[in-house]
Amino acid sequence: MNKNDIVMARSILTLFTKLGFKKTTMQDIANVTGLSRQSVYKKYGSKSACYEWTVNMYLTDIYMRMFEVMNKNEGDVLNVLHEVFRIFIGEAVEIVNHNHGTEVLDVVLKATFSSEEDWHVRFTNRLAQFLDKNKCVSKEKAFGVSITLISASKGLLLVEPTEEQFRFDMDIIFRSVLNLE
Repeated sequence: MNKNDIVMARSILTLFTKLGFKKTTMQDIANVTGLSRQSVYKKYGSKSACYEWTVNMYLTDIYMRMFEVMNKNEGDVLNVLHEVFRIFIGEAVEIVNHNHGTEVLDVVLKATFSSEEDWHVRFTNRLAQFLDKNKCVSKEKAFGVSITLISASKGLLLVEPTEEQFRFDMDIIFRSVLNLE
């Protein structure tokens, strides 16, 4: 996974959120990526394959960045959690606010649960380990709290209009659920 592919995937994903899958053309994809239409066909083969590639690149990127932040564990626990959930959901707030954002988000969520990488399970387990390691909750409660935080963040995605409001509400949740001093 290289940086150019990530930038390209984000541009294409934003295009799909604005126009929707049906109205997005291969020429639109060519325009947003800076490739010729012929190059887009060579690279992806079809609009459906491009969409699938884009969603998979998006998921791989966000999960790898979240795992990296938790692995580094730099700064205080609250800041690490804010960064992890900013990547996980905060960035998606902008996606949802486009005309076809919820449609794309639905595809992303389905891909999360059906991917070979098993992103949802890996993230839930990794977050539980992080919470336990940093004494945010007891080892026995870490997995349940991890599920709670993930579920709460997904719920906020549907109601918060900005990343800033999402962060504010997640801060309230973190402080209410975790042993943070």
